Amino acid sequence: MATTTDTNDAALNDLILTVKVIQSNYATKEELAILSGKIDAMPRQIELNLKTYIDQAFKAQTEMMYKVFATKAELANTLNQQTWRMAAFGSLLISAGFAFARYL
Repeated sequence: MATTTDTNDAALNDLILTVKVIQSNYATKEELAILSGKIDAMPRQIELNLKTYIDQAFKAQTEMMYKVFATKAELANTLNQQTWRMAAFGSLLISAGFAFARYL
């Protein structure tokens, strides 16, 4: 049977834990309980590792998608660039043809 002092100690520990949560402003009661050893952290650690792995896989997949696909603006810029390159190469060929015909 629990005595009054055990109940008071439990209430005091709970109050101390609540104050720590308020002071930390980002830790939860569960995280503090894991740190103090009251809760087994292994399932939480497995969940965290799984979440990290999934995030990394998703990031790698989206990076690959950006390498494969292009936006409309990128496509328009590339086509514009290639058009001017073809025009420059065509004028170079015409100039070379005239120079070749003239000096022959």
